[in-house]
Amino acid sequence: MKKYLILAGLTLCMLAPNVVSANVVAYLTSASFNVPGKVPYFETYLSVIGKSVKFVKNSNGKFQGAVDITIQFLQNGEVKNGRKYSLNSPEVTDTTKALPNFIDQQRYSLPNGAYSAEISIADKNNPGAKPLTTTIQLTINFAENIIAASDIQLLESYAKAVTPGALTKSGYDLVPYVSTFYPENISKIKFYAEFYNAKKVIGENEKLLMSYFIEGYETKSKMTDYTAFTKQTANDVNIVLGEFNIENLPNGNYNLVIEVRDKDNKLQAEQRCFIQRKNKAVQLSIDDISKIDISNTFVGKYKSVDTLMEYLRCLRPISSSSDIEFTENQIRAKNLQLMQQYFYNFWKSRSPLTPEQSWQDYHKEVQKVNEQYGTYGLKGYDTDRGRVYLQYGPPDQLTRAENEPSAYPYEIWAYNSLVDRKQEITNPYNRQSNKKFVFYNPDLVSNKYLLLHSTAKGEIFNSNWDLILHKRDTPQNNIDADTAPDHFGGNANDTFRDPR
Repeated sequence: MKKYLILAGLTLCMLAPNVVSANVVAYLTSASFNVPGKVPYFETYLSVIGKSVKFVKNSNGKFQGAVDITIQFLQNGEVKNGRKYSLNSPEVTDTTKALPNFIDQQRYSLPNGAYSAEISIADKNNPGAKPLTTTIQLTINFAENIIAASDIQLLESYAKAVTPGALTKSGYDLVPYVSTFYPENISKIKFYAEFYNAKKVIGENEKLLMSYFIEGYETKSKMTDYTAFTKQTANDVNIVLGEFNIENLPNGNYNLVIEVRDKDNKLQAEQRCFIQRKNKAVQLSIDDISKIDISNTFVGKYKSVDTLMEYLRCLRPISSSSDIEFTENQIRAKNLQLMQQYFYNFWKSRSPLTPEQSWQDYHKEVQKVNEQYGTYGLKGYDTDRGRVYLQYGPPDQLTRAENEPSAYPYEIWAYNSLVDRKQEITNPYNRQSNKKFVFYNPDLVSNKYLLLHSTAKGEIFNSNWDLILHKRDTPQNNIDADTAPDHFGGNANDTFRDPR
């Protein structure tokens, strides 16, 4: 019953070194646990991204961020538990440097049953910003006549507890890892889980085999290099505290699985936790792709090689360079099944729960850019405007000038908040504020606008963009100039500075 949510609100531009985006970004996971003979409890693990909140100077002369958090657990409209509290960031002396993220763990007693959890997170130092709100549905159900399992808690670290505290379970201090995503800079996955009632169900002093492993999310096949076990004696509570080195775990979606078997090797209980790995050092091979089971998936209806070739081509705006290379190889090979398997894996990696819907939503956008930006045998997704639209989404402001004196036809796109879809897996924290793109049409005939300049990371940066934009019929004799001379009707620079 583990939940993984990304919470985000409205975005404002950067105003000053100590005033960051008003778009609070928070990551939330959760897990439920039992206490034999007592009431079960539900834990929330929250990580607030430091750069997304406003830091202000406190009485110590240092800077600190803070959020106000409200959580209520409702059952049939009645509040059964909840809390309202403030969470402070670590103090910093310099807000021009990287701002620290800060985490929180809370525990709530909840009897077995179904609940609706309403959560609100607000930037305490920015009262004008809209609070982040979400609702999650959860069920607590720890039966007493079977070996029951807690959720798997993913960990940042663990250590023997010296003094028991809020992070302590079974004699260990467990620092939560607030995500299910493991980027390439993380080399280990650590985890904790509890299993209940083994002594009652299979008998006192009976032996248990607690095995844990990583399996393919689709194939459900064990990864042979990621399997371990521990032998234990049945107790009221049996725990599993383990870790794997995942330096060589390839890109992909996986399950972390824990199984409990009795002395006869009969499966008594199991628990799974979805995880996602991005690892540029270990790319998915054709052999890996060929093992993906696509039976009863949406790609089965795509029987035409030509159709799939087109679908693969339109993924380029949101594909990494390695994805593009792999795609081109499959297009040349024209292997229908391998193209189906790759296409399915592409969308399953990005949207594990709703791959088909994500593809359909994207395809609608592709059709839109093909209609608006396609030109002379060039599909819209292969044009600069189409690529930017698909990679970053529609702009918040778009200024179009087709007949401005002395300038080529141009468009200026402005984004209040920009998320790169190429990096959604490799860097889910990726977000840029107040970024702009300048496109122009030097041939004056086709619909092929070229990207001339952008302030976004990784895009073309051209300090002389205004000069180039006005080369149409404006004399440019000053070799040191980086902007065109003022002229009647020229609005490009003003628009770029202040999009509207």
